Amino acid sequence: MAGTSINLHPKAKAQGFSARFVCLTGKTLKGDLHPIRLQLIHKLKVKRYTTGEACTEKQWDADTGRMKPRAVGAAQVNGLLNALEAEVVGIVDALVIHGALSFESFEARYRNPKATGDLLAYMAKLEKDYTAEGRIGYAGTYRTAASALSRLTNGKPLRFSDLTTRKLEDLERMLKAEGCTGGGIAAYMRAIRATVNKAIKASLMGADQYPFEKAAHAGYSMNRLKSTATPRALTAKDMDKLKRFPFDKAPHLAASVRLFLFSYYADGMNFQDIARLKPKDLQDGRIFYTRKKTGRPINIPVEGVLSDILAAFDHDGPYLFPYLGAEHVTEMQQWNRIRKCLKQVNADLKQAAKLLGISANLTTYVARHSAFTAYYRAGVPLEHISELARHSSPAVTQLYLR
Repeated sequence: MAGTSINLHPKAKAQGFSARFVCLTGKTLKGDLHPIRLQLIHKLKVKRYTTGEACTEKQWDADTGRMKPRAVGAAQVNGLLNALEAEVVGIVDALVIHGALSFESFEARYRNPKATGDLLAYMAKLEKDYTAEGRIGYAGTYRTAASALSRLTNGKPLRFSDLTTRKLEDLERMLKAEGCTGGGIAAYMRAIRATVNKAIKASLMGADQYPFEKAAHAGYSMNRLKSTATPRALTAKDMDKLKRFPFDKAPHLAASVRLFLFSYYADGMNFQDIARLKPKDLQDGRIFYTRKKTGRPINIPVEGVLSDILAAFDHDGPYLFPYLGAEHVTEMQQWNRIRKCLKQVNADLKQAAKLLGISANLTTYVARHSAFTAYYRAGVPLEHISELARHSSPAVTQLYLR
């Protein structure tokens, strides 16, 4: 079918990459029509994409790769094919320039044209993908980072090519003006950096456009954004007050205080992991669970205080604790329910702290810090505490201690 190939970049042709529109006469649709497809050939492999159009065999001109001008509907169909051809040429040109020409990189741009040009749209796609995978927390990090960028651009799209070092510095200044801490800004930047890395891997962005600093490349540096977080652990005296909480005098706070104590005695178990515990996780005097944040399996002994706390939470339900129910089926439903319950628990803990004369900002996360600090005060080596906490290094654990 000579003469039907789309005129692509010379370097694309040199790599054995060609594109044309074909009428698949071997496939017949209703009305004796045949589908018109975009056909790519690369290194002798063939891939076809639908155009959504069709015509009869007599209406198709193989020499031009278009419908014959006098055929019914030719003007509309050929106009669409002309637009698709321009899009194909633009995609191939960009991929050749970035040295990333392949079926996969072409498809990423052709299938999702909006996300390939707009960083914010691409981040929205990543958020949607993570949500579909049940990774709601990760989805949230992309959503909040995209929201910050959207505030910076006043809601306008942000092209990949416009995400420069200067743009990231502008974002940092804006977030600081909004009262965000260094550690908080770093969290935003890590999400944006992850997006950039994914975009480069998908050939949506050139490696030469990378806006962050790396070994042999000047760019935006996050080194100055080190967290200034202070240890949140309770003093031994305040922890003792909680252990002796007057449950009879404040029964409305009892469940939340016991939850805090359970986390403390369970080596700082995270609230979302506690909420997801099921009766089957309790076996042979131990709790076996997989930490939601890291996916690592953990097991802890259940004896003494932990047994008493579990007994206090005894109820009819599919979970050990009464935060989730049978109606919370999907990951999103569980996530939303846990967030709602956590908000209430933390509000209760603040009331409990006021009642006991504890000045610290009491939250469930303080239980985790306090648990590791208690081990440290008892002389347990930092390396062992770091292993219990499943931290990447003892240096991270040190931030928890006071």
